[in-house]
Amino acid sequence: MVKFIDGESVWKRNFNYLFYSRLVKISADSFAFNSILWLLIYDGEGAIGTALLIAVTFLPEAFLAPITGPFMKKNTLKFWMYFSDITRAAVVLIIPICYFNGFSPLWFVMALMILHSATGAAYNPASVAIIPQIVNEQGIQKANALLQSSAQIVRLGAFTLCGAILTFIGPAYTMLFALIFYLISGFLVLFIKYKAVQTKTMDLPAATQRGTYFGRLKRGFVLVRKHQILYPLAIYCIFMNLAAAPWEALSAVYVAEELNSLPITFSLLKAVTSGGAFLMGFLLAKVKVNKYGLLFVTAGIIEGIAFFITGMNTFLPLVFLAAFAFGAAVSAINVPEYTIIQTSVDEEDQPQVYAVIHMISNLSLPAGAIACGYAANAFGSGKVIAVGGAIEILAGIGILLFTKLAKAQRSDLIREREASVHI
Repeated sequence: MVKFIDGESVWKRNFNYLFYSRLVKISADSFAFNSILWLLIYDGEGAIGTALLIAVTFLPEAFLAPITGPFMKKNTLKFWMYFSDITRAAVVLIIPICYFNGFSPLWFVMALMILHSATGAAYNPASVAIIPQIVNEQGIQKANALLQSSAQIVRLGAFTLCGAILTFIGPAYTMLFALIFYLISGFLVLFIKYKAVQTKTMDLPAATQRGTYFGRLKRGFVLVRKHQILYPLAIYCIFMNLAAAPWEALSAVYVAEELNSLPITFSLLKAVTSGGAFLMGFLLAKVKVNKYGLLFVTAGIIEGIAFFITGMNTFLPLVFLAAFAFGAAVSAINVPEYTIIQTSVDEEDQPQVYAVIHMISNLSLPAGAIACGYAANAFGSGKVIAVGGAIEILAGIGILLFTKLAKAQRSDLIREREASVHI
């Protein structure tokens, strides 16, 4: 029987500011990345520059998130988000100023982009952990779903608009739009007001280790390892990113070589994927889910099937159908993942746990992208994408059969949260 989400609306003052801040920040990130990408291309850096840009976009954030996580407390989350936005605004201001003055060597741009990526180590854990502070427990799933579905459409729109502006005024001037967006996003975050209430769990002896930096750092890893729901979730995230790496790295090559199609087909595939993600996010904002783990694993298996169908088939309508399924799976993966963390982990531990899980999973993405590049030269991009899908399907079946993740209900998540404070 389908149950719909009822109760209080999440559309209140604090969530409104968070919602619009996140969407503006997504636009800023899109403008910043694409502007710098084309700045490097126009400067003649070519494949080396773009490859380094992709690497420094993922790796610093993944490595630094667990290191910055212990500094985050419930009452400082919005300030970490503000700090991230202002730092990124400074980066996208410095690069064009130096470019206009004839100074834009690759090492300098990469150094600033490492700083740009590193600030995500603060923003992303804080933005996930702040939701339970401004939304009641019954509204957490809906809040995540609204943010996820809207983000997909905004990301697609920002990508398209940025491309048009780049064509007319060039990358350096386009970067100034990112500056404005970052400043607006940071300004909106400051309007979020909440009172961080200390929970009873803070009085427990097991929670005293949170008082030291190294205690909190170690605690994040220990919690993930001993948590009966988060540990298999983290393991499956690794396989998900390994499966996604071929598509992320080879999708444009696949469209050109396997489908013998034009860039417009690639753009349409991106649009269909975003449409699928938006519709699934909209559905999850309406329908109440009890078994978040089952939704997470099922969505992963469906994503794997979509990759497999895409890689083994060149019939264009079926490829578009797989792209839609892939987009829907992305929302059906992200929403339960965030909700599981926010529901099954004590509020003080959420930033660090999120950071640890994403460090573990995101490090597999660059490694997988490099490996699949060599494999594609030998076997073709389609086959490599299909192999990635097969890995995700098999890993999902294993997680489904041999762990408690898919069986866990909301009551189990709450029980795990209460047990985690004693770890």
